[in-house]
Amino acid sequence: MNRIKEIVEEVIGEESSIFLVDVRLKGGAGNQKLLIIIDGDDGISIDHCTMISRKVGVVLEEEDLLEGKYNLEVSSPGLDHPITLKRQYVKNVGRHLEVEKNDGAIVRGKLLGVDSNTIILQSDEMGTEVPMNFEEISKSKIEVSFK
Repeated sequence: MNRIKEIVEEVIGEESSIFLVDVRLKGGAGNQKLLIIIDGDDGISIDHCTMISRKVGVVLEEEDLLEGKYNLEVSSPGLDHPITLKRQYVKNVGRHLEVEKNDGAIVRGKLLGVDSNTIILQSDEMGTEVPMNFEEISKSKIEVSFK
């Protein structure tokens, strides 16, 4: 899996605004799905996904890294995918998040800022600024409002 991540990083290294979020391999030998999740500082287009899929696919075939048949899928994280990287937090400043802390507490609020170690939310519940260190965050998701 590390080699696959290296390949993706090499391919997206050509585009400084695009970054790797996750690589997942699902299924068993002969029926696997390789999912590559990418994001971009200014979003991701279908053209980005197609280009990365083609380039990564060529290297995977040349190096014969996966046994048997597999499907390669390159996509953006989508709103249901948790935010995992500092760069994703920076991209989403101004949006509402639901943050689950390691102690199980849930904080919902507007993401006001990000620095090297923390995020700052304006709590929906209390209206105050709540700084949270990355180490105390278990999971973060973007909250979608249909108002």
